[in-house]
Formats: sequence, structure tokens, C-alpha cells
Amino acid sequence: MIKLGDLVLTEGRPHVAVSFTDADGKDEVARARAAGVAIAELRIDLFARYSPDYVEAQIRRLAGLPTLGTIRYAAEGGGWQASEAERRALYEVILPLVDAIDVELGAKTILGDLADLAKARGKVLIVSHHDFAGTPDYDSLAQIAARAVAAGADIVKIATHVADDRDIETLGRVLAERPAPNLVVIGMGENGAPTRLLFPGQGSLFTFAAKGDRATAPGQLDYLTTLKLLRGLYPSS
Repeated sequence: MIKLGDLVLTEGRPHVAVSFTDADGKDEVARARAAGVAIAELRIDLFARYSPDYVEAQIRRLAGLPTLGTIRYAAEGGGWQASEAERRALYEVILPLVDAIDVELGAKTILGDLADLAKARGKVLIVSHHDFAGTPDYDSLAQIAARAVAAGADIVKIATHVADDRDIETLGRVLAERPAPNLVVIGMGENGAPTRLLFPGQGSLFTFAAKGDRATAPGQLDYLTTLKLLRGLYPSS
């Protein structure tokens, strides 16, 4: 069993995460929670400012859901372009204020330190891998998952661009064969959109949805549509 705050992440039960920035109001978080959104991903890399006082204030202002703090660097689709030393320092600032942090497997210079800090703070560490060019073969994805676990991941997140059904089958095999005990697996792009609805029923711990047309990754549906479809697919959850 793994928890984000008071939320127990249960395989086979769909949970929806939505990304928020400092441009969002507290009322938007409240509306999302009332609709059934389970997790607020705070995309700090997309904040207007990165000073510790400002970031802390925004995190407290957006409280109301279990929180995942993400400072995504540009190489994996984020907005962070400052140094890794500055990014590590900002993660250290936010750790006491969030339930989990997401750090890329490719962030080799800071991942080890952040894994130790997350463990010391009792916070969940999500180690993620994003491939916007395509979906590697199963063996490559299994190796990525194993490396993430070895780096200290509590949850391994794998998101790849999907071109066709074969890519969906490859990602589905990751969920079926479990190269890591706790997985979030997502197919990005228009052809990957079905994975955002089907994979939660196959063991992916949560899925991501957008606020209206403000997607933070290709292929996200808005959260009201996502929740409606998930309730149709999993009426007992």
C-alpha cells in the first residue's frame, strides 16, 4: 500500500491528477476536488517566480488535495531552465509542504540526494521517464523501471509517445509484467489517449487530466470528461 497524504493508491481503482500553477486560484482546486479529482500536481517549473517565499506561499494557497510537487526540467517537457543545483535547493524547500515529489530518472546529479531527502522526510518519491519521440521496446522500458527502483523510487512513472496499437501493447505489458511494484504508465499523444482511461484498470496508480484545454502533456483529456468516462468504465470504484 502506498499513500499520498490521506489518499490510498489502490491498483485497479482510477485516481485522477490535475496540474496546477500559481496562475490558478484556490477555488479551482476546490472545484476539482468536488468533481472527483484526487491529486493536485503543483507544476512549480511553470510558476512565475521561483523564490522560496513565493513558492511556499503558492503551495499553501493551493492546498486542498493530496499534493505532488514537480519541477520539471526542459529536457523532459518542463519549464525549468535554471541550474540543477538551484532545482535541488527548491525541491528541498517544497518537500515539507507536499506529499510527494516527481524527479526525472535522467536527473542524475540531483536524484540521489533528493531520494535521501524524501526518505528522511517520509515523502513519496516518484521517479519519472518521459519519451516524447516514441515508445521503446519492452526490455528497454523494464530496464528503465528497474533503474528507477534502484534510485529509490516509491512509484515509477513511464510516459511515452504512442504511434499505434503496438506501442499501447508494449506499455500494457509493462503493467502486466510489473518490472516495478508501483507504476504509473501513460501513453502520450492522440493515439495514446485511451491509455489514460484503460491503464488505471490495469494497475496504473493514477492518470493525468487537464483543466479545460490547458494540457501539460500531449493527449490529456479535460478532467471533467476524464472523470465521466472513468466512472462509466469502472462504476464500482
